[in-house]
Amino acid sequence: MSRPRRIGGYAGAGAALLALASATVSYGGSTRPAGPVPAHQAIVATALGRVPVYHAPGAHRAFVTYSHSNGYGQPRVFLVAQRLPGWEKVYLPQRPNGSTGWVRDSSVNLAYDRYRVVVSLLTHRLRAYNTGRLFISVKAGVGRSVSATPTGTYFLVMLLKQPDPTGLYGPYAFGTSAFSNTYYHFGGGPGEIGLHGTDYPQGLGTNVSHGCIRVSNAIIRRLAKLLPLGTPVVIER
Repeated sequence: MSRPRRIGGYAGAGAALLALASATVSYGGSTRPAGPVPAHQAIVATALGRVPVYHAPGAHRAFVTYSHSNGYGQPRVFLVAQRLPGWEKVYLPQRPNGSTGWVRDSSVNLAYDRYRVVVSLLTHRLRAYNTGRLFISVKAGVGRSVSATPTGTYFLVMLLKQPDPTGLYGPYAFGTSAFSNTYYHFGGGPGEIGLHGTDYPQGLGTNVSHGCIRVSNAIIRRLAKLLPLGTPVVIER
């Protein structure tokens, strides 16, 4: 059997980091009883160190191991999909999209996240929710037919402050756990789907991008102040 594959940091284009104030309420995973994810909230797992990921609870050999950081000085996070005593099933930031695995409670810290982002490709809209309540609904630019934005459940893995706030990605760019189904190498990285601002506001509300999700610069500034890493991003047709 092959040895676990270690995944390091993000390989995209460099940018200045933004220090985030967490919008989550933390609790210790070792003392919190196992149970379902609360209504209108998500549970985010933050790496305490290296995080081995297993195909099933109790498995003896990890199939991948993640480092504690995303490579930009920000914590490695995962979105929890299911809970069992001592274990968390998490979505993974890797291909193929929708990959999951199991991590031990002892390797992560768990926290509630009250935010959720939903992107509709058909209506070209981004909606953001706080504890189930809609507080943002705006036009978004999404992938063209030849480079469609992938559907599924993902999460925010990083936030980068851009050196030129009037540039291609606007003032801020979130990296998500989604990957392009068209591009395996793009912009210096392996084709991650971003959520960012834009220097072409006329494209909002259309199929305009290589797969990333574009919003106005005013909205991305607002989201950058609110959304913690690990926030769910649901992309639906």
